[in-house]
Amino acid sequence: MRKIGIRQARIFMAVANAASVTGAAKVVNRSQTSVTKSIQDLEHQLGVPLFDRTPKGVSLTAFGDALMPRAELAARAFTAAEQLVSPAVLMSAPGAARFFRMDISETWLDGFLAVVSHQNIASAADHLGIKPAAVSSSLRKLEDSLHITLFERTPNAIICTTLGRSIAQYVKLAQSYMRNACDEISNMQGVQVGHVSVGTMPYTRTMIIPRAINQLLAEHSDLDITTHDGPLDDLVAALRCGDIDVMVGALHGPGSDGGLSEERLIDDQLAIIVRAQHPLTRLKKVEWKDLLQYPWVLPRHGTTTRMLFELVLENRQEEKPSHIVETSSLVLLRGLLVESDRVSARSRHQILYEEQSGLLATLPVDLPETRLPIGITTRARSVLAPAVEMFIEELRKVAQQVSKTL
Repeated sequence: MRKIGIRQARIFMAVANAASVTGAAKVVNRSQTSVTKSIQDLEHQLGVPLFDRTPKGVSLTAFGDALMPRAELAARAFTAAEQLVSPAVLMSAPGAARFFRMDISETWLDGFLAVVSHQNIASAADHLGIKPAAVSSSLRKLEDSLHITLFERTPNAIICTTLGRSIAQYVKLAQSYMRNACDEISNMQGVQVGHVSVGTMPYTRTMIIPRAINQLLAEHSDLDITTHDGPLDDLVAALRCGDIDVMVGALHGPGSDGGLSEERLIDDQLAIIVRAQHPLTRLKKVEWKDLLQYPWVLPRHGTTTRMLFELVLENRQEEKPSHIVETSSLVLLRGLLVESDRVSARSRHQILYEEQSGLLATLPVDLPETRLPIGITTRARSVLAPAVEMFIEELRKVAQQVSKTL
């Protein structure tokens, strides 16, 4: 499998910026032989030339041009991580300065990130396919080099410090850019490979995301796709560090630091949902007092849908439903509604197939104040992998299809 190491990316950028091996060797403080070997090894790993060589120096090939912006983004991630560390540490620890200049062993980085993820030396070692002693040695050398405590050790666990976890997020982000570069180079060679990691939110899990995935894989069956769900804050954190490529769902703003970029696809709003044979479906006009005669099923407090529903109650000064069952599970919701006269408030997108199959129905109750933009969230100022760009294009197509049907 193709892989670009962080140190290799540093040396590559030095050669590209200096337009010569000699100049790069001075910048990275290595011999010309070492720099030449690093570039040759990288080109061999990728199977493509990154530089055109002439007696006057070197220049980037098309493949090198594809790698360069992603390598620069990786460098920017390490620079951001450096801002987390006190100047005193950077002055007193040469190893820390080298680390944030991307002059670091890939073995140390892999061990560090594996332990952050697994919170256990043995599990991290099993994941990496090496012995626990090797992982412990890498961590010790990394912490000694940085003069930073990355983990707190207890008799039963190894816990990442707040600083260690923050640094790990930037390292993972840098590595994600290198993976994207590998995908782009493969794409340039006519090989459609790649991986898309999608953060999913409730409004889009039922139909929008599945349809986009199916349409993408119908044309590009060699791509791999992984979906992630969970609380919004967890998904945003995963997006920021590169564990997720794109989030799809309700838009919540680009973040106070401007680190996220949003694209609106469609607007959605809540509907009142009941079983298809519910007594209220026989009414031409449904009043709020009619709804309050029945028990309700609502999402948990703090979710977007629940907040929008409570906004309706506040704006209209309506009485709150009593005897509520709280669940965010669509499977459980379907069972509760189909087997009773309960009422719920959800997006029609979430119950589209149940409505088409005659299990559930929407009541003629308009809730315009719950209108919500649905769309795509990515990292701002990022270079997306080809597979991610193709997936986003399929999402746009699905949004157009949905807007014509609902």
